[in-house]
Amino acid sequence: MKGWILQIKKIPPRRAFFALLLIMFTGSGLWVYRAEHAMFRQGGLGSVEQSLLRAARLYDLEVKLLQAVAYQESRMNPDARGAAGEIGMFQIMPGTAQHWAEVTGNAVPTEKQLFLVQNNAEIAAWYLRRGIDRFQHRNDPLPFALAYYNAGPSRAVTWEKNLPPGVAFHEYIPFPTTRKYVIDIMGRMTTDTWRVPGGDEASHL
Repeated sequence: MKGWILQIKKIPPRRAFFALLLIMFTGSGLWVYRAEHAMFRQGGLGSVEQSLLRAARLYDLEVKLLQAVAYQESRMNPDARGAAGEIGMFQIMPGTAQHWAEVTGNAVPTEKQLFLVQNNAEIAAWYLRRGIDRFQHRNDPLPFALAYYNAGPSRAVTWEKNLPPGVAFHEYIPFPTTRKYVIDIMGRMTTDTWRVPGGDEASHL
């Protein structure tokens, strides 16, 4: 850790701030180097923040929701690739990207295009908005939408139908990994905040 602090002192303050945050949350200097290198190769932290802010505004979401999901999915690593073929910071499946293109009238992104944060974030925001709209009849549609994002629409709908009266949905989710996913993101959204460009508050990730 001391060695990494010494290295961080040699980089610009904005990058050092980002790297310190990642070390605090991951405890891994090697991972921080890889994620930070990938992020700044795509234009820097400011560019990433602007991409998330744009996607959040496009689909009327809180930017801190996108940041919390990005951290949960990939620890905000734009170059992340999942074992099942998930791509980028938000771990978008190619099939989801194709569905997004069909619904929105956009061209299907190539794999290279899908790794770009602005594209990855827009598709993620679109998918989260679909989940929120699907469960808008609920007092709090967010946990349902997060389950929709993580485990798929059909499972989320089935779990909602089988939800016993008086039981919180995030406590009922049958899949332990999805249950933890939902709880972790909702908890992260209530942590301390820091400012992103445009004056919006974002999760302190």
